[in-house]
Amino acid sequence: MNRIAAVAINTFRESARERILVVAAVFGAVLMGATVFLSPLAVGARQKIVMDVGLAAISIIGVLSAVFLGGTLVHKEIDRKAIYLVLSRPVSRPAYLVGKLAGVVLAVSLIFAVMTAVLAAALVLGDAALRPAVFAAVYLSLLETAVVASIVVFFSTFTTPMLTSFFALCCVAAGSLSNDLRVFAEKFGGAGTRAAANAFYYLLPNLKVFNLRHEAVHDLPFRVGDLALATAYAAVYVAAVLCFACLVFRRREFA
Repeated sequence: MNRIAAVAINTFRESARERILVVAAVFGAVLMGATVFLSPLAVGARQKIVMDVGLAAISIIGVLSAVFLGGTLVHKEIDRKAIYLVLSRPVSRPAYLVGKLAGVVLAVSLIFAVMTAVLAAALVLGDAALRPAVFAAVYLSLLETAVVASIVVFFSTFTTPMLTSFFALCCVAAGSLSNDLRVFAEKFGGAGTRAAANAFYYLLPNLKVFNLRHEAVHDLPFRVGDLALATAYAAVYVAAVLCFACLVFRRREFA
Protein backbone atom coordinates (compact mmCIF):
# COMPACT_ATOMS: atom_id res chain seq x y z
CA MET A 1 0.00 0.00 0.00
CA ASN A 2 2.88 2.39 0.79
CA ARG A 3 4.38 1.71 -2.65
CA ILE A 4 1.09 2.49 -4.37
CA ALA A 5 0.79 5.70 -2.34
CA ALA A 6 4.34 6.74 -3.30
CA VAL A 7 3.60 6.26 -7.02
CA ALA A 8 0.26 8.06 -6.66
CA ILE A 9 1.80 11.06 -4.89
CA ASN A 10 4.58 11.33 -7.46
CA THR A 11 2.02 11.11 -10.28
CA PHE A 12 -0.15 13.74 -8.61
CA ARG A 13 2.78 16.12 -8.28
CA GLU A 14 3.76 15.62 -11.90
CA SER A 15 0.19 16.08 -13.11
CA ALA A 16 -0.35 19.17 -10.98
CA ARG A 17 2.56 20.84 -12.77
CA GLU A 18 1.02 20.24 -16.17
CA ARG A 19 -0.38 23.35 -17.82
CA ILE A 20 -3.52 21.51 -18.78
CA LEU A 21 -4.69 21.62 -15.18
CA VAL A 22 -4.35 25.41 -15.11
CA VAL A 23 -6.01 25.72 -18.51
CA ALA A 24 -8.88 23.47 -17.46
CA ALA A 25 -9.46 25.36 -14.23
CA VAL A 26 -9.35 28.78 -15.95
CA PHE A 27 -11.58 27.55 -18.77
CA GLY A 28 -14.12 26.22 -16.32
CA ALA A 29 -14.10 29.47 -14.33
CA VAL A 30 -14.52 31.57 -17.49
CA LEU A 31 -17.25 29.30 -18.81
CA MET A 32 -19.26 29.42 -15.63
CA GLY A 33 -18.64 33.14 -15.34
CA ALA A 34 -20.00 33.61 -18.85
CA THR A 35 -23.23 31.86 -17.90
CA VAL A 36 -23.75 34.41 -15.16
CA PHE A 37 -23.70 37.23 -17.72
CA LEU A 38 -25.58 35.40 -20.47
CA SER A 39 -28.28 33.82 -18.36
CA PRO A 40 -30.41 37.02 -18.15
CA LEU A 41 -31.26 36.35 -21.79
CA ALA A 42 -33.42 33.48 -20.53
CA VAL A 43 -35.90 35.19 -18.24
CA GLY A 44 -36.65 33.24 -15.08
CA ALA A 45 -34.11 30.48 -15.79
CA ARG A 46 -30.86 32.14 -14.70
CA GLN A 47 -30.01 29.70 -11.92
CA LYS A 48 -30.89 26.69 -14.06
CA ILE A 49 -28.60 27.85 -16.87
CA VAL A 50 -25.71 28.49 -14.47
CA MET A 51 -26.19 25.10 -12.86
CA ASP A 52 -26.65 23.18 -16.11
CA VAL A 53 -23.64 24.72 -17.86
CA GLY A 54 -21.51 24.47 -14.74
CA LEU A 55 -22.22 20.78 -14.14
CA ALA A 56 -21.72 19.98 -17.82
CA ALA A 57 -18.39 21.85 -17.79
CA ILE A 58 -17.23 19.94 -14.71
CA SER A 59 -18.04 16.61 -16.37
CA ILE A 60 -16.50 17.42 -19.76
CA ILE A 61 -13.34 19.03 -18.42
CA GLY A 62 -12.87 16.20 -15.93
CA VAL A 63 -13.05 13.58 -18.66
CA LEU A 64 -10.76 15.50 -21.03
CA SER A 65 -8.23 16.13 -18.27
CA ALA A 66 -8.15 12.43 -17.40
CA VAL A 67 -7.66 11.50 -21.05
CA PHE A 68 -4.86 13.93 -21.83
CA LEU A 69 -3.07 13.60 -18.50
CA GLY A 70 -3.26 9.83 -18.20
CA GLY A 71 -2.39 9.28 -21.85
CA THR A 72 1.13 10.68 -21.45
CA LEU A 73 2.21 9.73 -17.93
CA VAL A 74 3.29 6.12 -18.58
CA HIS A 75 4.77 6.93 -21.99
CA LYS A 76 6.87 9.79 -20.60
CA GLU A 77 8.45 7.53 -17.98
CA ILE A 78 9.19 4.90 -20.62
CA ASP A 79 10.61 7.51 -22.99
CA ARG A 80 12.85 9.02 -20.28
CA LYS A 81 13.85 5.53 -19.05
CA ALA A 82 12.58 6.49 -15.61
CA ILE A 83 10.42 3.37 -15.51
CA TYR A 84 13.55 1.23 -15.09
CA LEU A 85 14.35 3.03 -11.85
CA VAL A 86 10.78 2.60 -10.57
CA LEU A 87 10.42 -1.08 -11.45
CA SER A 88 13.93 -1.89 -10.19
CA ARG A 89 12.68 -1.03 -6.72
CA PRO A 90 10.25 -3.28 -4.82
CA VAL A 91 7.31 -1.92 -6.82
CA SER A 92 5.29 -4.47 -8.78
CA ARG A 93 3.83 -3.60 -12.14
CA PRO A 94 0.22 -3.85 -10.86
CA ALA A 95 1.10 -1.52 -7.96
CA TYR A 96 2.68 0.87 -10.46
CA LEU A 97 -0.49 1.02 -12.59
CA VAL A 98 -2.79 1.38 -9.58
CA GLY A 99 -0.60 4.21 -8.30
CA LYS A 100 -0.67 5.93 -11.68
CA LEU A 101 -4.46 5.72 -11.80
CA ALA A 102 -4.80 7.02 -8.24
CA GLY A 103 -2.48 9.93 -9.00
CA VAL A 104 -4.46 10.94 -12.09
CA VAL A 105 -7.74 10.77 -10.17
CA LEU A 106 -6.25 12.89 -7.37
CA ALA A 107 -5.06 15.49 -9.89
CA VAL A 108 -8.45 15.63 -11.59
CA SER A 109 -10.13 15.84 -8.17
CA LEU A 110 -8.21 19.09 -7.67
CA ILE A 111 -9.88 20.47 -10.80
CA PHE A 112 -13.26 19.27 -9.54
CA ALA A 113 -12.74 21.00 -6.19
CA VAL A 114 -11.87 24.32 -7.86
CA MET A 115 -14.71 24.18 -10.34
CA THR A 116 -17.24 23.08 -7.74
CA ALA A 117 -16.25 26.02 -5.56
CA VAL A 118 -16.67 28.38 -8.54
CA LEU A 119 -20.07 26.89 -9.36
CA ALA A 120 -21.21 27.13 -5.73
CA ALA A 121 -20.12 30.77 -5.59
CA ALA A 122 -21.98 31.52 -8.83
CA LEU A 123 -25.14 29.92 -7.48
CA VAL A 124 -24.92 31.70 -4.13
CA LEU A 125 -24.37 35.05 -5.84
CA GLY A 126 -27.43 34.31 -7.95
CA ASP A 127 -29.51 33.64 -4.81
CA ALA A 128 -29.91 29.97 -5.74
CA ALA A 129 -30.05 27.22 -3.15
CA LEU A 130 -27.18 24.72 -3.03
CA ARG A 131 -29.21 21.54 -3.20
CA PRO A 132 -27.72 18.12 -2.35
CA ALA A 133 -28.39 16.99 -5.92
CA VAL A 134 -25.73 19.44 -7.16
CA PHE A 135 -23.00 17.83 -5.07
CA ALA A 136 -24.34 14.37 -5.91
CA ALA A 137 -24.03 15.22 -9.61
CA VAL A 138 -20.43 16.36 -9.09
CA TYR A 139 -19.66 13.15 -7.21
CA LEU A 140 -21.03 11.02 -10.04
CA SER A 141 -19.00 13.03 -12.55
CA LEU A 142 -15.89 12.24 -10.51
CA LEU A 143 -16.77 8.54 -10.66
CA GLU A 144 -17.19 8.88 -14.42
CA THR A 145 -13.74 10.44 -14.62
CA ALA A 146 -12.24 7.57 -12.61
CA VAL A 147 -13.74 5.05 -15.03
CA VAL A 148 -12.38 6.98 -18.02
CA ALA A 149 -8.97 7.27 -16.34
CA SER A 150 -8.81 3.49 -15.90
CA ILE A 151 -9.50 3.05 -19.62
CA VAL A 152 -6.73 5.54 -20.39
CA VAL A 153 -4.30 3.62 -18.18
CA PHE A 154 -5.24 0.40 -19.97
CA PHE A 155 -4.51 1.79 -23.44
CA SER A 156 -1.34 3.52 -22.24
CA THR A 157 0.21 0.12 -21.43
CA PHE A 158 0.57 -0.86 -25.08
CA THR A 159 0.16 2.12 -27.40
CA THR A 160 1.27 5.72 -27.99
CA PRO A 161 -0.16 8.78 -26.20
CA MET A 162 -1.99 9.98 -29.32
CA LEU A 163 -3.64 6.62 -29.92
CA THR A 164 -4.35 6.26 -26.20
CA SER A 165 -6.26 9.55 -26.19
CA PHE A 166 -8.06 8.66 -29.42
CA PHE A 167 -9.15 5.21 -28.21
CA ALA A 168 -10.22 6.56 -24.84
CA LEU A 169 -12.32 9.32 -26.42
CA CYS A 170 -13.91 6.73 -28.72
CA CYS A 171 -14.80 4.63 -25.66
CA VAL A 172 -16.30 7.70 -23.99
CA ALA A 173 -18.43 8.53 -27.03
CA ALA A 174 -19.50 4.91 -27.52
CA GLY A 175 -20.18 4.48 -23.80
CA SER A 176 -22.44 7.51 -23.82
CA LEU A 177 -24.44 6.10 -26.75
CA SER A 178 -24.26 2.36 -26.00
CA ASN A 179 -27.77 2.16 -24.53
CA ASP A 180 -29.30 4.08 -27.46
CA LEU A 181 -27.48 1.86 -29.96
CA ARG A 182 -28.73 -1.21 -28.13
CA VAL A 183 -32.34 0.00 -28.27
CA PHE A 184 -31.96 0.87 -31.96
CA ALA A 185 -30.52 -2.59 -32.70
CA GLU A 186 -33.35 -4.29 -30.83
CA LYS A 187 -35.93 -2.47 -32.94
CA PHE A 188 -34.36 -2.46 -36.39
CA GLY A 189 -31.37 -4.81 -36.43
CA GLY A 190 -31.00 -8.48 -37.17
CA ALA A 191 -29.77 -11.18 -34.81
CA GLY A 192 -26.10 -10.43 -35.49
CA THR A 193 -26.58 -6.70 -35.00
CA ARG A 194 -28.43 -7.27 -31.73
CA ALA A 195 -25.71 -9.60 -30.47
CA ALA A 196 -22.99 -7.07 -31.34
CA ALA A 197 -24.94 -4.23 -29.73
CA ASN A 198 -25.41 -6.25 -26.53
CA ALA A 199 -21.72 -7.14 -26.45
CA PHE A 200 -20.69 -3.50 -26.81
CA TYR A 201 -23.28 -2.50 -24.21
CA TYR A 202 -21.74 -4.75 -21.55
CA LEU A 203 -18.09 -4.20 -22.53
CA LEU A 204 -18.17 -0.42 -22.82
CA PRO A 205 -18.75 1.78 -19.76
CA ASN A 206 -22.35 2.86 -19.33
CA LEU A 207 -21.61 6.52 -18.66
CA LYS A 208 -25.29 7.47 -18.40
CA VAL A 209 -25.22 5.87 -14.96
CA PHE A 210 -23.15 8.85 -13.82
CA ASN A 211 -25.42 11.58 -15.18
CA LEU A 212 -27.51 13.31 -12.52
CA ARG A 213 -27.52 16.78 -14.07
CA HIS A 214 -31.18 16.71 -15.07
CA GLU A 215 -32.29 15.99 -11.51
CA ALA A 216 -29.97 18.64 -10.09
CA VAL A 217 -31.03 21.37 -12.52
CA HIS A 218 -34.77 20.76 -12.23
CA ASP A 219 -34.75 19.95 -8.50
CA LEU A 220 -36.08 16.44 -9.03
CA PRO A 221 -35.79 13.75 -6.34
CA PHE A 222 -33.06 11.14 -6.58
CA ARG A 223 -32.38 8.00 -4.59
CA VAL A 224 -29.31 7.58 -2.45
CA GLY A 225 -29.39 3.93 -3.47
CA ASP A 226 -28.67 5.00 -7.05
CA LEU A 227 -25.50 6.70 -5.87
CA ALA A 228 -24.46 3.50 -4.11
CA LEU A 229 -25.14 1.43 -7.24
CA ALA A 230 -23.17 3.87 -9.39
CA THR A 231 -20.28 3.70 -6.92
CA ALA A 232 -20.32 -0.11 -6.99
CA TYR A 233 -20.50 -0.14 -10.79
CA ALA A 234 -17.54 2.25 -11.06
CA ALA A 235 -15.48 0.20 -8.59
CA VAL A 236 -16.15 -3.08 -10.39
CA TYR A 237 -15.50 -1.61 -13.84
CA VAL A 238 -12.27 0.09 -12.78
CA ALA A 239 -11.05 -3.11 -11.10
CA ALA A 240 -11.82 -5.17 -14.21
CA VAL A 241 -10.06 -2.73 -16.55
CA LEU A 242 -7.03 -2.61 -14.26
CA CYS A 243 -6.84 -6.40 -14.26
CA PHE A 244 -6.64 -6.41 -18.07
CA ALA A 245 -4.11 -3.56 -17.95
CA CYS A 246 -1.92 -5.55 -15.54
CA LEU A 247 -2.05 -8.62 -17.80
CA VAL A 248 -0.85 -6.56 -20.76
CA PHE A 249 1.75 -4.60 -18.79
CA ARG A 250 3.29 -7.75 -17.30
CA ARG A 251 4.04 -9.06 -20.78
CA ARG A 252 5.59 -5.83 -22.01
CA GLU A 253 9.36 -5.72 -22.44
CA PHE A 254 11.20 -2.43 -22.12
CA ALA A 255 14.15 -2.15 -24.48
